Amino acid sequence: MDTFIRIMDSQRLLVALTPYEAKRLIGRGVASIPQVRHAVKEGIVVITPGTTNAYVYEELMGERIDRGRFTVGIVTREGTCVSKLARRTPEIILSHGERTGHRLKDVLDSLGPEDVFIKGANAVDPWGNAGVYLGSPTGGTIGMSIGTLLARGVQAVVPVSLEKLVPFPISEIVPEMGNRRFSAAMRMPVGMMQIPGRVVTEMEAIRVLFGCRCIPAGGGGINGAEGGRCYVLEGESEALGEAWAYICSIKGEPALAVEEESCYECRMNCFGGKRSVA
Repeated sequence: MDTFIRIMDSQRLLVALTPYEAKRLIGRGVASIPQVRHAVKEGIVVITPGTTNAYVYEELMGERIDRGRFTVGIVTREGTCVSKLARRTPEIILSHGERTGHRLKDVLDSLGPEDVFIKGANAVDPWGNAGVYLGSPTGGTIGMSIGTLLARGVQAVVPVSLEKLVPFPISEIVPEMGNRRFSAAMRMPVGMMQIPGRVVTEMEAIRVLFGCRCIPAGGGGINGAEGGRCYVLEGESEALGEAWAYICSIKGEPALAVEEESCYECRMNCFGGKRSVA
């Protein structure tokens, strides 16, 4: 406690988050955005599959789901891949705070400026732009919906951890990608699309939740902290105390696992399941 008081007197904290703790933080941050809360109560919220989006759903609805099943595209030790089709939970559609069981195609034509579309990302650049991989030849969920979302003025929210920070502008990476451009790939070749919308990283989540400044201060780790990051938090003592208490409460957030699709059953084009075409 004495150490904590001395830290508080300096109005600055140093915290470390594993990728799963960061997802929990981001999930709570997204769920606390006023426009999202309004859409939950008065409109439609589309939550597309993704590991971070699973935490968004849990924070919005106050109930747990099988997070390992709420995903499609994944990156594993072997490379870019997809989850097992037979075990996937599809996109979740909320209407006036209730889970409807509808699919995106059922509500896409009904969406408008008061509604929210939540889509995760695979990359975020230092300028706050996010990009998502496109494994499907037709662009998948975002490919079928982006034109309608932009035309209708639907509010898009993009939860993405700084674990996925890249040092180049997303706009420069997109032209280098394409699932028919690679002569070899570790598992599934992918394209990339820049996602328009409000990007919510750990920095934005801390600001929304506690009104504190959050500065990335390092990354990486061992013993379960692989992919994690350290942050400096600055703010008023009371706000920092709340942030410290919350971050301590989510320490130890368990890792999740996703069952990969069998190469023999997969419908994606992965060079026959081989690592390369050489």
